[in-house]
Amino acid sequence: MQKISAGRGHQRLLQLARSQLGQEFAAKSSTATPEAVSQVQESDFNQRHQRLAQRSGAPVSIDTGFKGPTLSQRAERRERMNKERQQANLEKIMALALDFCPDYVADIDVDPDWFQQYCDLVLNISNQTMQQLWAKILAGEIGQPGSFSLKTLFLLQRMSYKEALALQKAASLTCRVRLQDSGHIYFGYVRKPSVWQLLTGRSRAVLNLSQFGLTYPQILSLIDLNLLHQTEIESGELIPQQSLQLQYHQHQLTCKARHSGVVLQYYKFTPVGAELLPLLNSQANPAYLQAVKQLFSPVLDFDS
Repeated sequence: MQKISAGRGHQRLLQLARSQLGQEFAAKSSTATPEAVSQVQESDFNQRHQRLAQRSGAPVSIDTGFKGPTLSQRAERRERMNKERQQANLEKIMALALDFCPDYVADIDVDPDWFQQYCDLVLNISNQTMQQLWAKILAGEIGQPGSFSLKTLFLLQRMSYKEALALQKAASLTCRVRLQDSGHIYFGYVRKPSVWQLLTGRSRAVLNLSQFGLTYPQILSLIDLNLLHQTEIESGELIPQQSLQLQYHQHQLTCKARHSGVVLQYYKFTPVGAELLPLLNSQANPAYLQAVKQLFSPVLDFDS
């Protein structure tokens, strides 16, 4: 078992920034909002932009077009602006990570190679929502080094904001089976042929997830990103009267199969998807919970 140090996580982050980047990142005041910090950084960036324009001999006004500086001067100015934008992104994400760092951290250091890769990958992350997600990853790695693989970082770096919203939707519909790490999105069941099927004419039932905000194209995009497994998963055949315990956000569900031959169908998150799920702060969807109970009611008994 790893030892846990009773030290604030933000101190570990500041130390890591000093040792790996040779740079200080001041912690935000408890009264400062993320929006206020963003405005200060944007104002500072704009002031530096103006100074660069003045040094290159170009007027600050955008109405002047490309008049004034030479082609090489404009290229140099663009390169400087791009580097400053990247630095602003890095510092913003570092500042956000300070707010998410845990009070207690594992008594092992973050891999310096991991941290360097992380810094390189966030340079072009400008969307505020994505910046917060990256900041949570860094804070999580500070608290427990080894929590996020480089594979997860590379995948997240190529994820668009639209795809991140799809993952957020998927997270809101995710259940966990007790003692299992990966999340499941339940959408149906099948039952092997039996007298019950002959009498009811019903061997399977499927839930349309799009009515809860997760469309099939979004599911395909998450599969393409390797966040969901490529094929639909079926549980093992449930044993009648054996308890199955599910965790749907803050809801504890205990159920038992009424009959033999019942198999549940679901989408399953990959290990990479499972790493990202805890960062999303998704909320339970009461309509989905009610629909799942109604869907499974012919084959499962739920404890009240």
